[in-house]
Amino acid sequence: MIDKSKPDYFLLAIVTILISLGTVMVYSASAILADDRFHSSIYFIKKQILWAGISFFLIFVLTKVDYHKYERFAKFFLLFSMILLVVVLFFQPVKGAARWIRVGPIVFQPSELFKYALVLFMAHSLSRRKNQIKNLKYVFLPYFLVLGIASLLIMKEPHLGAVLSISMIFLALLFVAGTKVKHLLLISAPLAVAIFLLVFAFGYKKQRVDDYLKSISHPLEGNYQTKQSVLGLGSGGVGGVGLGEGKQKLFFLPEPHTDFVFATIGEEGGFLTCAGIMILFFILTLKGLSIAFRAPDDFGFFLAFGISFSIFICVLINAGVVVGLLPTTGIPMPFLSYGGSSLIFSSIGMGMLLNISRQTRYVPSPRVLGKTGV
Repeated sequence: MIDKSKPDYFLLAIVTILISLGTVMVYSASAILADDRFHSSIYFIKKQILWAGISFFLIFVLTKVDYHKYERFAKFFLLFSMILLVVVLFFQPVKGAARWIRVGPIVFQPSELFKYALVLFMAHSLSRRKNQIKNLKYVFLPYFLVLGIASLLIMKEPHLGAVLSISMIFLALLFVAGTKVKHLLLISAPLAVAIFLLVFAFGYKKQRVDDYLKSISHPLEGNYQTKQSVLGLGSGGVGGVGLGEGKQKLFFLPEPHTDFVFATIGEEGGFLTCAGIMILFFILTLKGLSIAFRAPDDFGFFLAFGISFSIFICVLINAGVVVGLLPTTGIPMPFLSYGGSSLIFSSIGMGMLLNISRQTRYVPSPRVLGKTGV
């Protein structure tokens, strides 16, 4: 029998717009930098176009693959991603951080793979343990153990931003599964203490935090990237200075095509373009949550929720850094920033989400946060 069910085309359209816009802005932000470093203005964009093509292909394929097939591999993907978190530590650090594995022409961040592997594993596990999740021992084992080991490995890279985003995704999934709030606080406390000690007792990323605190009281004395980012946003005004006309990418804003591409968009496209992008991300998140609450089973609910929340939290963190509300974290803007890891793994998540959307159905009794089942 031919499957005539349709994916959520509106969600697909949003993702297509974001990836396409990101490709254009990566070229605008990187052309001069690429010409200076590699004597080719298309050095970065040709890679981004390749990754965008792979991403669209993966979305197309995964939209057609029944998401239930991934459940049997959930533990394998989690274990494999944690092994890669160990392997990456033996690779040559880039700018003081060992976050990337390079195999020939392929370069990727294991922390991005782990983020989605964790969502898949928790969706699988929570759907089977939904009647036990209020018991504290089932919260600590295996979930807290997995998060603890992975966080230590990622901090070793080091990548504090990834630890924070993964921890928030982890806690959000436990919350919607029905975990008691006091248990979540009990889990969060040691993590918060560990991060505090790493920053203020052992000096991990303390300079970034100090720069951020300075920027609040004395904007001209804060983090250099943040200052240039805010200057770019300010010069963009409401309508922007025009595509390709931005000045911060002229070696004022470091890496304007990666973590700070949103600043380039704000300078060249203005407030209206930035607001439009944030609205698209907001709609994408709402569509994802709608798909989650109409999923045919608990596994689909947790998987759709985890994917949607992963995108949402990364958008908030990146935008918060760009506008100076948060210290720099190294979290890229999904679909917009240069780089294959974030774009491809986010697209894989979207492909899964679109497949779930093909199987959604009317739910007479809508799901309630903290309660699973229909």
